[in-house]
Amino acid sequence: MDFFCINLFYGLGVLNPSIDWYRENGFINDDQYKQITGNDYKPAN
Repeated sequence: MDFFCINLFYGLGVLNPSIDWYRENGFINDDQYKQITGNDYKPAN
């Protein structure tokens, strides 16, 4: 899945798995995560 699809599905509230999963697995980068969510990415410990 690419940035456009992730952004679209997130905006519709139907993104599965969570946006964090897509960041953790390299589908989007930190800047794209912030563009989509409005928040900085903070990796889970």
